[in-house]
Amino acid sequence: MNMHSGIKNHKCDVCGKQFTKKSGLKTHMIMHSGVKNHICDICGEEFTWKWNRSQHMDVHAVVKNHKCDVCGKEFTKKSGLKTHMIMHSGVKNHKCDICGEEFTLKWNLSHHMDVHAGVKNHKCAVCGKEFMRKFSLQSHMNTHSCVKNHKCDVCGKAFTCKTTLRDHMNIHAVAKNHKCDVCGKEFTKKSDLKTHMNIHAGVKNHVCCVCGKEFTHKFNLRRHMNMHGGDKNHKCDVCGKQLAQKGSLEAHMNWHFGVKNHKCDTCGKEFTEKSNLKAHTVVHFRVKNHKCDICAKEFTYKSNLMRHMNIHAGLKNHVCGVCGKKFTHKCNLMRHMNIHAGLKNHVFGVCGKKFTHKFNLETHMNMHCGIKNYQCDVCGKQFAHKRCLKTHTKHT
Repeated sequence: MNMHSGIKNHKCDVCGKQFTKKSGLKTHMIMHSGVKNHICDICGEEFTWKWNRSQHMDVHAVVKNHKCDVCGKEFTKKSGLKTHMIMHSGVKNHKCDICGEEFTLKWNLSHHMDVHAGVKNHKCAVCGKEFMRKFSLQSHMNTHSCVKNHKCDVCGKAFTCKTTLRDHMNIHAVAKNHKCDVCGKEFTKKSDLKTHMNIHAGVKNHVCCVCGKEFTHKFNLRRHMNMHGGDKNHKCDVCGKQLAQKGSLEAHMNWHFGVKNHKCDTCGKEFTEKSNLKAHTVVHFRVKNHKCDICAKEFTYKSNLMRHMNIHAGLKNHVCGVCGKKFTHKCNLMRHMNIHAGLKNHVFGVCGKKFTHKFNLETHMNMHCGIKNYQCDVCGKQFAHKRCLKTHTKHT
């Protein structure tokens, strides 16, 4: 009768989940203990619950008669296909009582609750990073050994983690019936298109409770919250900046060394971070709804306009700790720090001269080629360098 009335007197001390029966709580506690007594006889994978192993055995079964019409994934059981189809529908009926995040499947919610509990029993022997799940640690270990066992059947590209391969497969998905009217990007799900439209509308519903910064997507807010975590053990040897994650430091170092692995398919421009490439692609669609009242310059994002306004206001809040020089934008300060670090990664093949910044190399190349892009409006004289034109205009 307690089940019908909704009375749940048995509470989990780890994650706070409540149960009607004591036996239900007892069974649930096995999950937190990390005990996995159910082992697959074929591949040796371990499971907490017997039904997880039974479900896993379908992987080794050859016959898969139930196929998804959306993505083409095949299943042994009809129930597996039925559960899978919920993912495509975008229906999320399972909500976290702590943070409000919604999930398609109940086990995803249960999986998520460990985040709030902070239970991380699986530690990497190489770098010390801790994980909640054993399979997460196993996937992580592949990054140290560079093992890429998960291969795409379509294009042959290999990945370290199965989840990365799964995300990659969306590229090859044929059915993309939901198209963005602004930039033309296509999506498999209507919910993904709806989320994407927030970027063009400038809607930022996810606010950081610490600093008030707003974000379009929840995952961006979650990534941002790591900044406020306090544990910033990864320090940049060039500029001294401290970061919370090792991956963030690696991405940051790419910026100093000029490593740009993300290329725009439209114009060929290269970027250090994938997020910068994504932000750049909107430029090609000419959606610029944010205009400067002073110089009439238009911007795609409101944040870019606000940053631009600092130029007119004369605000230079970013100070170099070495020489005291001030900058309007943080990126300019970081670029300036390369001078003090003595980093000159851009080499001209003709004369062997090295440069700190790529644009200095490009300007120098113009001099060799005789290209003069800067012209005086008064006398028509042309110059290879902008600074030469400025010097010339002072004396005319």
